[in-house]
Amino acid sequence: MPTRPRTQRPPIDLAAELERAVERTEFGLEYQPIIDLGSGSIAAVEALLRWRHPLMGTIAPAEYLPLAEETGHIVPIGERVLDAATRQLRTWHLGFARMQGLRVNVNISPRQLSDDNLIPLITTVLQRSDLDPSSLTLELGTGCSEHPDRIAALADTGVGLALEDFGQGSSLDEVREMPLTIVKLVPTFATLAAGNDDDVAFAESVLALCRARGLSTVGKGVETRDQARRLAVLGCDMAQGYLYSKPLGPEGIGTLLARGRVTSPTSVR
Repeated sequence: MPTRPRTQRPPIDLAAELERAVERTEFGLEYQPIIDLGSGSIAAVEALLRWRHPLMGTIAPAEYLPLAEETGHIVPIGERVLDAATRQLRTWHLGFARMQGLRVNVNISPRQLSDDNLIPLITTVLQRSDLDPSSLTLELGTGCSEHPDRIAALADTGVGLALEDFGQGSSLDEVREMPLTIVKLVPTFATLAAGNDDDVAFAESVLALCRARGLSTVGKGVETRDQARRLAVLGCDMAQGYLYSKPLGPEGIGTLLARGRVTSPTSVR
């Protein structure tokens, strides 16, 4: 029997669809746990934006985030993300007495960072959700370091500031000069930590610099227990990746929080 040809989706005007998506609230959030390597418990969750188009299905962030940044739509999208993520964190705090220290991480782009309403918005969403500023960490991506005054003002609000994907477009100068609280290491760093002697020496030097500056570190893209163990041996504080959990909706994260611990403490031996 002949195979029926696959029906191809008609091309769409992504810019026009993006504008309509903001109006129709087609965006939602999933959350990926960030695990404390010492205890095996969830230290934080990263809020991840998802666009579920009524005809195209889920559209990958790489397809629309650069466009949203270029057109400025990232600003209203980001406002809704901050509001939804902080409200959800408050719900988890109320529902799980042992998780009062749980934090939520939200990505901030250069376009958002340059928006004059960002700091008033952050103050508003924290007050609305009755959260301490330290409960919110803003992840700063490539290009954000070009706004040092705005970053300093964000630090003054008491929120945490994380340098995203250190080792890929970011520099040691950014670690030294920005008022950071956390450094998130590029996913390939987990592989370096389990690599040859030169790779391990480089990974160790980066982690030592972060410790010297009082910065917490997160190893991203952790997929094996060996990667997690080696990161812990080198002094990395936290880890994030599919070893622990894929991104989940609020109910899925609630199930993990109810357990109290996602994994056993990672041995440094």
